[in-house]
Amino acid sequence: MVSVRWICAGISVLLLGSANVPAAETPPARLLVVTVTSGYRHGSIDTAEPVLEKLGRESGLFHVNFLRMPANRLPQPRRPRRGKQVSDAAWAAQEAEFKQAQQAFQKADQPWQEELKRQFAVAFAPEALAQFDGVMFLSTTGELPIPNLGLFLDWLKAGHVFIGVHAATDTLKSSDAYVEMVGGNFAGHPWTARGEHGFVNHEPTHPAVAMYPDRFRWKDEIYQYGPRYKLENQRVLLSIDMAASTPKMPWHVPVAWVRDYGRGRVFYTNLGHNDATWKDEAFCQHLVQGIAWALGRVDGSAAPNPEVQAAEYLRSVLAAAAAETGAEHDVLRAKADALIAADSAWAVRLRPRLLAIRSMEPVAAKAALADVIAELELGEPVGSGAE
Repeated sequence: MVSVRWICAGISVLLLGSANVPAAETPPARLLVVTVTSGYRHGSIDTAEPVLEKLGRESGLFHVNFLRMPANRLPQPRRPRRGKQVSDAAWAAQEAEFKQAQQAFQKADQPWQEELKRQFAVAFAPEALAQFDGVMFLSTTGELPIPNLGLFLDWLKAGHVFIGVHAATDTLKSSDAYVEMVGGNFAGHPWTARGEHGFVNHEPTHPAVAMYPDRFRWKDEIYQYGPRYKLENQRVLLSIDMAASTPKMPWHVPVAWVRDYGRGRVFYTNLGHNDATWKDEAFCQHLVQGIAWALGRVDGSAAPNPEVQAAEYLRSVLAAAAAETGAEHDVLRAKADALIAADSAWAVRLRPRLLAIRSMEPVAAKAALADVIAELELGEPVGSGAE
């Protein structure tokens, strides 16, 4: 497994010399880049903004206009934590004090909130969107005050570009339409920012991931996605290599994907939590080439690949099952790969059964994993004949 550890020095030379970057005479696209957060705010946003501006300028591919948090917001009161020696009465007093402070903050924060709404109303008005080729949500979180989300999504479908980076999938989760567009909804991150995780590149010839080897390792925070994720909607390019990662969970975890959205295009990458990621040459290429693909400047399929995703789901289940039961992972993987090679749709038919393991209690899940192993060791298709 290759360990990716490049630095973004000289990125402009590399990008401008790449055959996959549009010629200098091609007019740069205009992107509206939103870095507003109403939930958790990633510290890497401050690192990302100047890197993104430089990548667009030096590649000649795009110009950026930022929609940022309005200035001069009052600090929010911090929720208290109960110490071990705090009495019930003292804790009740602390909670009451916090509630009072929170109410006072919400009242004082209203002018700031109104300014935020005003800026979104201006930026997402039809006449303003008409000035842009696409929109990027750069680690946005929470419920953004887009005045007419349906109008924005229709604008994308009409032939514009959406680029989602990291927490873009932790944004507007109350909207099924937005989640369907971006591809998935954040549902936790067992693979933390401090851990080095394994990744598999499903399509090394696709321009958005051609800079990555077939398998590699990288330290970043990786999201898993909730049940609204639909494998039939997108073409997954990168996934967690569960056998090379900790913890080992029995489900597929996509990391980067592309999709058509009406006449528009969507490129999403979960990478980008850590500051170091934004200083990494491979990630910089990944982002620029993903944007170039979304803009139609380079070729690469967006046809959904459910068979690839279902096969990776099975491999993740086997990695978790081997860790849980002590079975020989490589033997199980070889048998599963042989069955997939014989019938590429088999893993897709199997997926509903494997998906059910995700919501099982630990004892039932362990038994289900053992059943998968037992059937594979017999050399029989797991769940054959069952949808």
